[in-house]
Amino acid sequence: MDQTRGGQVGNEPPGNGELGRRVAELADLIALAGGDSHRVAHYRRAATVIRRFHHSLAEIILSGTDLTRVPGIGKGLAGFLGELVRTGSARRLEDYRARTPRGILDLMRVDGVGATRARTLRDAGVDSVEKLEAALDGRWIHGLDGFGPSVASHIRRSLEARRALRGKSLLSQADRAVGRLTDVLERRGIEFAIAGDIRRRTEIVATTDIVCAASSGALWDLASECPGVRPGGARGDNPVPIEVDDVCIRLVAVPRELLGPIAHHLTGPPAYLDALAARARRHGLEITPTGIVGAGGTGGTDGTATTATDPGPVSGESAIYERLRLPWIPPELREDGTTVERAERGLPSLVTLDDIRGDLHLHTTRSDGAATLRTMVEAAAARGYEYIAVTDHSPSTGVVPGLDAAALRAQAAEIARVQRDFPGIAILRGCEVDILSDGSLDLDDETLATLDIVLVSVHSAFAMSRSRMTDRIVRAMENPLVDVVCHLTGRKLGRRNPYPLDLEAVLEAARDLEVAVEVNGSPRRLDLDHQGLWLCRELGVRVVVNSDAHSVARLDNMRYGIDQARRGWLQAAEIANTRELRALKQWLGRRRD
Repeated sequence: MDQTRGGQVGNEPPGNGELGRRVAELADLIALAGGDSHRVAHYRRAATVIRRFHHSLAEIILSGTDLTRVPGIGKGLAGFLGELVRTGSARRLEDYRARTPRGILDLMRVDGVGATRARTLRDAGVDSVEKLEAALDGRWIHGLDGFGPSVASHIRRSLEARRALRGKSLLSQADRAVGRLTDVLERRGIEFAIAGDIRRRTEIVATTDIVCAASSGALWDLASECPGVRPGGARGDNPVPIEVDDVCIRLVAVPRELLGPIAHHLTGPPAYLDALAARARRHGLEITPTGIVGAGGTGGTDGTATTATDPGPVSGESAIYERLRLPWIPPELREDGTTVERAERGLPSLVTLDDIRGDLHLHTTRSDGAATLRTMVEAAAARGYEYIAVTDHSPSTGVVPGLDAAALRAQAAEIARVQRDFPGIAILRGCEVDILSDGSLDLDDETLATLDIVLVSVHSAFAMSRSRMTDRIVRAMENPLVDVVCHLTGRKLGRRNPYPLDLEAVLEAARDLEVAVEVNGSPRRLDLDHQGLWLCRELGVRVVVNSDAHSVARLDNMRYGIDQARRGWLQAAEIANTRELRALKQWLGRRRD
């Protein structure tokens, strides 16, 4: 299905994510047409609310409930959404689509372009991303209004980030697509094992394999019968290539006894398998896709299924590692030969989701969250958390409204009221405070001192030199009221590359200043990456794993933060929010005494 222009899959009602995308598309099309800017802004805010809303809007619409009761949805938008849900399309949207070339919409969505510059490009004959790339290469774009060298450089970096996702998917997108298929496989009683990049939990997924104990013909038939699934090739091909929600997946048919070793082989990556093969040769053995052979015969041919959410050892894999005199290596650690060298010295006990006692970065409707404080607290308590920190944005982020000193005091009163109703979970008062261009903070120290936890982040002025950005962040961390620096490199996967930064210098300062560094679990960020987290481990920098949740559903981002922490070889003791509440409060007070 075309996720940008299409409708619902099969007879399934569209989800909130799909409805939000349609509203956001309408906003973009109105902006491209030069329509009312206030309406565009309203629709964009509404699209965010819709995507993050914690009940199915389609079900609300189909039940006959008045949709205008949902905050941010007026009568006109309610009618638009009702038409989408009931018919799969909306006349207003189709009218705008008919008079707007698709390439112009794609141009607008390149970070740094926007509606005004997209119209300028259109008037200059640039009506596709490919033509934009050519214009940048030819450098004549600098003569267009609004396209000076710094803007052109920003757009070039945005296009580089987009290319990184071409033909690939975010981990969360791959998870959703795989989940649809594995639900069907489980209902059919077919054993399977997840393999490829998705099993190693890489943030950008190029290969997704589901190894199945079934015939290729049966898998092709199964894929053909699933709504929204497009099988490729012909019946009898092995593997069976399919596409689910724009995610490319291979269904691999194998005998049941080869499930484990073939999944191990397809999990890879090649550099890691090459290192294992070299070790095997030193022991007079050979690793093949179906197991390990040599003196004593073949091992590891009785694989047991695993899933993407439980990448534990399968018996076929265990036999391979036993024969190589290595501990079983979790898929998240499988990178290259250095992994094998480190494993020879022993593996850490990696952090798990069960180790996390609380979430220290989440947002409510007081800034750009979709749920109220009470709703977020209730959801966090249902997850068994011992504590959470409410960290809405400070004003300069541009998030409406953003919290100044007065708004934080009002929120404190609300927190006190909600806390009385949820005595089993501690609600910490916090704020995600902008680091301004000069390294100062968006709120004064007197206000910050009233908070339990202070997070700081860069949300603007990304086009700085490496030295200036490094100095900017270090200066912010020097404030003794700062506890955590969030999404340190500023990347957004597929949209924005990291800004220039001397990462090692910043992490050394974080260690010396006793400031923690965040693993942001938002699938679009996953910042720091696993290499940065390995450096944190080497330098002794404290880490916090957060969801950066802007809705109830996004509290589940914590699992992606844990994936990233495991890829960085982190243990629970190295992560601040694995501590019980008393120990966490002691840590938060470390710089204020």
